[in-house]
Amino acid sequence: MKKLPVLLLTLLVSLRLAGADSPPLGSFPTASGSLFRVWAPFAKSAAVAGEFSDWQPRDMDAMDTDGIWSLFLPEAREGQMYKFIFNGDNWKRDPRSRQVEHSDGNSILYDPAAFDWGAVRPPEMPREDLVLYQLHVGTFAGCAPPATFDDAISRLDYLSGLGITGIQLMPVNEFPGGLSWGYNPADLFAIESDYGGPDALKRFVRAAHARGMVVLADIVHNHYGPTDLDLWRFDGWHEQDFGGIYFYCDSRIHTPWGSTRPDFGRPEVRAFIRDQVFMFLEEYRLDGFRWDSVYNILHSDHGFNPQGRDMLREINMDMAQTHPHALRVAEDTGFEHDLHFQAQWDIGHRWALFNQLSTAHDPERDMHTIAGTLTDWPGFQRVIFTEAHDYVAHMNDQRSRVPSMIHPDEPESIWARKRALLGAAMIFTTPGIPMIFQGQEMLETQAFHDDTPLRWERAQSHAGTVRAYTDLIRLRRNLDETTPGLRGDQVRVDLLDNERKLIAFSRWQSDRPDEPTFVVANFSAVDYAEDAPVIPFPAPGLWQRRFNSDSTAYAEDFGNLGPESVVIQADTPAAPVPMGRYSLQIFSKLPPAE
Repeated sequence: MKKLPVLLLTLLVSLRLAGADSPPLGSFPTASGSLFRVWAPFAKSAAVAGEFSDWQPRDMDAMDTDGIWSLFLPEAREGQMYKFIFNGDNWKRDPRSRQVEHSDGNSILYDPAAFDWGAVRPPEMPREDLVLYQLHVGTFAGCAPPATFDDAISRLDYLSGLGITGIQLMPVNEFPGGLSWGYNPADLFAIESDYGGPDALKRFVRAAHARGMVVLADIVHNHYGPTDLDLWRFDGWHEQDFGGIYFYCDSRIHTPWGSTRPDFGRPEVRAFIRDQVFMFLEEYRLDGFRWDSVYNILHSDHGFNPQGRDMLREINMDMAQTHPHALRVAEDTGFEHDLHFQAQWDIGHRWALFNQLSTAHDPERDMHTIAGTLTDWPGFQRVIFTEAHDYVAHMNDQRSRVPSMIHPDEPESIWARKRALLGAAMIFTTPGIPMIFQGQEMLETQAFHDDTPLRWERAQSHAGTVRAYTDLIRLRRNLDETTPGLRGDQVRVDLLDNERKLIAFSRWQSDRPDEPTFVVANFSAVDYAEDAPVIPFPAPGLWQRRFNSDSTAYAEDFGNLGPESVVIQADTPAAPVPMGRYSLQIFSKLPPAE
């Protein structure tokens, strides 16, 4: 017993040297044993039990700091299961355990430093080169759900070939059962066991980084659970019917998904959230986050919540200083109250563009709305998309994939295919961070759900659509050095014809104004051939077409209307451009011949 203080002191010092401002909470296995530390301020007694003690409780010591209990057990080893016990009979999982048996089981001792990352380092990804692919681990790989991170790794070469540079994961924290979208987290520090647990996520991140892709995670702190939630009345204390130390004890607890809003005003809860974020950054080497429903962090039944604002501001400022490479994205409300987010999902853009695509009749299409999607909020402060999990799920107001919403009876009709591709082409030519949802590039028509695997056979049966997306992403990233304007944040509408449903616009980089990329789009069912509209180009010269969504290379029944190049004379800065129905063309100017 005389060695115990020395072992404990050595471990605490090592944790401090690792960057912790104070000895952290959780469990910490070493070769000499394991340290357990837990916050339970209202507990009259605390103990830990596990496989190392034949599940017999071992009493923990109350520390000098408020509500912290601690114990070092030489016999406790990595991989063994355990739980905390408060007041003799209240058995709880460790709120900070990195691994759990499952959402209704035990915590597992896990060494976060044991994983071998090898020589792989996270890629540096400027925002102008970011093309996101949102995926749901349980369904992405195409096998029977729930699939695992290792299953998803087998598909990463496909994403790399597509040109994707960033993977946006739907939530991966432990949730009840094996099938879920992930927005009902039960254990905020543990990785979903049915997905493979913590090492599987690390293998996935390492594999993505090795292929030049960054990985962002969706994190949920506007509510927890509400089921399988051991945080609920964690140390036995609560007021009225509320949830105890981790939750508000008044009507601020209520959310649209259950009465489990965390108490952002309590320092220990803010530290809990901050430490989860930094766990992902430092232990899993993630490259950023999308915060789910920031609005419901900032607002409650009491109105605006300054405690939620302060929590977000503190964590984002801390990230900016210590992990400046990590992207900070909000689902909504990200640029109110000086929260230090870098980007936000542009939900208004999504609905505006989608409504123009899905409208059945051309006269109802409004090109002024399309122009607004280009110019209302240009730049890399927004993530733009036509498909994402909330917007293609049947359980959300009978929604489905874009082609299925365009033509519910025939989602693979030429009208649905052409307008869906037109929408994608607009996403890749509009200023912002483009994002697509799993399967969108292979014209998936099934609504998303956690029990519906992605149909990978469509990557072959719809290879032309996959090729179109690949070409668009290549141009968006300027990989051939022919379309630098698509990497820029500048845009100008050069033509808006609401009668014929035409729009043309220029894109350029602020420091390269003389190298614009020019885009022409036809939002009508009319094939313009002999009566091709006269389009004003940005400057005289020879303009080479780089992409045509009407190409028969993408579908045999497309029209292939459009010129290979356009010559613009100095005295007549316009020319007729044949255009297929519901199509988009991209041009860039060739340098003059020597």
